Amino acid sequence: MFLGSREELGHVGYVPARCPKCAHQGLFSVYESKRKLTVVALVAVPLSQQMVVECPKCSVRMGVPPDQVGQLNSQMISPDKLVSMAGNGAAAHQQVAQPQVQVPRGKTAYQVLQLDPAAEQEVVEAAFKRLALKYHPDTSKEPDASERMREILDAHRVLTDPNKRERYDASIGIRRPVKLPPAMRASDV
Repeated sequence: MFLGSREELGHVGYVPARCPKCAHQGLFSVYESKRKLTVVALVAVPLSQQMVVECPKCSVRMGVPPDQVGQLNSQMISPDKLVSMAGNGAAAHQQVAQPQVQVPRGKTAYQVLQLDPAAEQEVVEAAFKRLALKYHPDTSKEPDASERMREILDAHRVLTDPNKRERYDASIGIRRPVKLPPAMRASDV
């Protein structure tokens, strides 16, 4: 009998808050955390579900008590609203050293290419090719094909350049785990 458990995080939105650990104040990512138990590798049984808030500076995650979820939901900013807010105020907050990444209006680049944010480069390329064939203005009969193709090209440009993708992910609240070098044994030194 095989037993295992895992935690799934689903991004829900953002909430203005202050971190109790590092005192950082700003927008915090909000996730819905679901813990599942796998029995005999065939059945996943839900164990628990909780809202989690993550500090963008120190990455500490804080569970939200069930009685405070309603208050959190009333303060939450959806990812789409944050993108539009960033688009409206981008000129005032642009940094000279690091140019802003073009964000598609209303949709994230991942939504435009119909991708999971954890998608590898090969998957990004495959999604781009599939959508480019479907919406290319020379072959598509869709009335908004040229506009859709521009969105697809912009999203592809951002997600295929590692530096642009990293800045874009940070701008929409996606934090990737730091890749560590392989561990060494004392006998290897």
